[in-house]
Amino acid sequence: MAKRKKKFKGGVSRNAQRQAKGSQFGHLNLPKGLQVFKEEPKTRVSLDIMPYEVTINNHPDRDEEYEIAVPGTLWYKRPYWLHRNIGPNNDSIVCPTTAGQKCPICEYRAQLMKDGADWNDDSVKALRPSMRNLYVVIPKGQKNYEESPHIWDISQFLFQEKLNEEVQENEEYEAFPDLEEGHTLRIRFSEGTFGTNKFAETSRIDFQERKEPYEESILDEIPSLDEILEIPSFKAVEAMFFGGLDQDEAKDDDYNEDEDAVDTEQEQEEQEEDEEEEPQPATKPSRSKKGKGKDKSKKSKCPHGYEFGTDCEEYDECDDCEEWEACIDASEERG
Repeated sequence: MAKRKKKFKGGVSRNAQRQAKGSQFGHLNLPKGLQVFKEEPKTRVSLDIMPYEVTINNHPDRDEEYEIAVPGTLWYKRPYWLHRNIGPNNDSIVCPTTAGQKCPICEYRAQLMKDGADWNDDSVKALRPSMRNLYVVIPKGQKNYEESPHIWDISQFLFQEKLNEEVQENEEYEAFPDLEEGHTLRIRFSEGTFGTNKFAETSRIDFQERKEPYEESILDEIPSLDEILEIPSFKAVEAMFFGGLDQDEAKDDDYNEDEDAVDTEQEQEEQEEDEEEEPQPATKPSRSKKGKGKDKSKKSKCPHGYEFGTDCEEYDECDDCEEWEACIDASEERG
């Protein structure tokens, strides 16, 4: 009988650490007790967007000249990029470029274009990550939410772009996340439709004076958005994208390899030289079904019979849809 593989030493403590982190909400690791806020169509909500202390050097919003999003400063959002339909379970995973690392999916996409593929091809566009943002919000006067810090995860297109427009038109509101001088955001969500499904999109934002300022001590209750994102390693993404592993298998495989590896300085140098000489794969991974065997016109249509370029994002049909990236692009172009 073949000897069964076991991983108790190191594995048990690793599993305990994962559980101690709290619940896992998709690609987010939430501390225990931290709830998620979810926008709903045809609603109006009041939210206080809270600042958090930046702890990383490569924050996407970093601007050293104005001391924006540099370590030790307060900032109000954590942008990140998300790949969809990866691995056998069509998982959504955070692109490693979010943490300033290389991404095998993005590298593969770049290689396709270098080899002559059009950036507008479905097979190429499907590999491009979409931009989202994390916020810490305190819902105000909402019967379904306590007035305590919540995590809000929403696409750039459905909220932040509208917020940017409002702040640019009314610069007196740009300090809305400030603890003492901030404003409550009164947000109206209209109803977008995708077949029988409905989703919320920001249609209006008003800024209201807060009834009272927040004490600085509230920051002790604010989670670090830099630590909540579950960002897979290059190896884990590679194992999912090219090897067909699911998220847990890819993470465990990556963990085992890292633990058992003996990295000498010479081995690292040889590995880096090999990576520089090796060309990127010239063929599409067999597991990917995006655009396979299909010749679609540039005037794409929703395969589910919905309104292309309008009814997009947030629902199950979108997650598995081959036209998702093209639909998002069309929505952004229409503004």
